Amino acid sequence: MPKGADAGSRSVKMMRILFERTGGFMGRRVSLNLELDELPPDQALTLKRLVDESDFFNLTEPASKKTVADGFAYSLTVNNGKYERTFHLSDTNIPHALRPLFENLIARTRKNT
Repeated sequence: MPKGADAGSRSVKMMRILFERTGGFMGRRVSLNLELDELPPDQALTLKRLVDESDFFNLTEPASKKTVADGFAYSLTVNNGKYERTFHLSDTNIPHALRPLFENLIARTRKNT
């Protein structure tokens, strides 16, 4: 097995993503608890890539902005086996770098409901 593939496989196996969305017009709460080693390999690698490309563990926490009526609030925690970090965000302050990851996670919540 190539050296890079082995290292990537181990890091995917150690990654966990917790995602929660609350609020909106209906005030619904939806959540995901994703253990990447339990997902199909292509999905796990996509999520790991999105976390890596966002530079998740080095992002600056965005300033809080006023929430909008019927807007959503989000909690996103990533644990990569070495570090764990949580962001508490709203529709108005999701960093640009996190948008692709959020879009993927939101799409997953729609599949689960």
